[in-house]
Amino acid sequence: MLSRFGTSQLAVSGLLLVGFGLVMVYSASAARSEVMFGTTLAYLGKQTIALALGLLVGAACFFTPLAFLEKIGLLAWGASVLALLATFTPLGMTGGGAQRWIALGPLAFQPLEPAKLGVLFGLAQWLASHQDRMSDYRVSIGVPALLAGLPVVLLLRQPDFGGAMLIAMFAGVLIFAAGARLDHLGLTAALVLPLAGAAMLVRDYRVQRLLAFLDPWADPRGHGYQLVQSQLAFGAGGLFGVGFGAGQQKLFFLPEAHNDFILSVVGEEAGLFGVGLVLCGFAVLALSSLGIAQRAKTPFATLVTLGAGLMLWLQALLNAGVAMGLLPTKGSTLPLLSYGGTSLIASLASLGLIANAARPTKRGRSGWR
Repeated sequence: MLSRFGTSQLAVSGLLLVGFGLVMVYSASAARSEVMFGTTLAYLGKQTIALALGLLVGAACFFTPLAFLEKIGLLAWGASVLALLATFTPLGMTGGGAQRWIALGPLAFQPLEPAKLGVLFGLAQWLASHQDRMSDYRVSIGVPALLAGLPVVLLLRQPDFGGAMLIAMFAGVLIFAAGARLDHLGLTAALVLPLAGAAMLVRDYRVQRLLAFLDPWADPRGHGYQLVQSQLAFGAGGLFGVGFGAGQQKLFFLPEAHNDFILSVVGEEAGLFGVGLVLCGFAVLALSSLGIAQRAKTPFATLVTLGAGLMLWLQALLNAGVAMGLLPTKGSTLPLLSYGGTSLIASLASLGLIANAARPTKRGRSGWR
């Protein structure tokens, strides 16, 4: 089945998602943009600029030889750690109770997105270069846990629990795909999962989010407000939606309608049909990334392709789960659709990396787990 999916399906699904994202960013942000900037096009203009930059970055990721990226994998990991550390310096910018941004003059970006790519490169380089020692716990679990664990700790310190868990999850999948022993993975999971649970419960706001997730209507004007408004948006949309631009929840009822909860706006204006198309787009993207990973020529190419795909469709599933009330609320964009320059650029970089792995090379083919 995976053999039927490749770069053509990847490109089509990616372009359609990006195009639809621009349309929905405009719809979800027009009212807010007019109030804040005096024009309905401010957010759309910024997103379009980010799209242009993202296409350049994606092209660079496509044409850069993976052999070169393999050589600098750990260097990229180190740079990503420095970027996360920079959030705790005077360059760091606080917003919404978290210090997750770096401000460089008028520009601000969230280092989580490049950090995900840095962790991916570092893990892929290490795991690919130690394929013959994956039965050694220190090699297959110990060092990769350090490579993923340090960025996770820094993200928790910001705090960004959602970003930390996303990196931990795709790191675990990469370690498994590289050939780590199942008993080693089970032992590590038994040690890590209680710590993750404790990290979730140690902060009061996370406990309140968990309680709001269990019953948002118990506090519809407080901690459950965002999820209640999201559910109202999905409910109003019905099967085919109320029509593009006609949604009401984006009119200052639903917080972050153009960002974390853009799928709720899709649900209201395009209905279940529109939401289904978006999820189908990500399903095609996921199958394409898995098909390309299966046919990759080297272990590094396999792991990078698998990880880049995971960063897109796993985050999409998490975002959709939050918007629909299937998962506790956390800050997480919908890749390729949500407003956010750093997220869009990183997503297009991931698409470029996946397509790169499908390019013909002179090196031999290597299978994957």
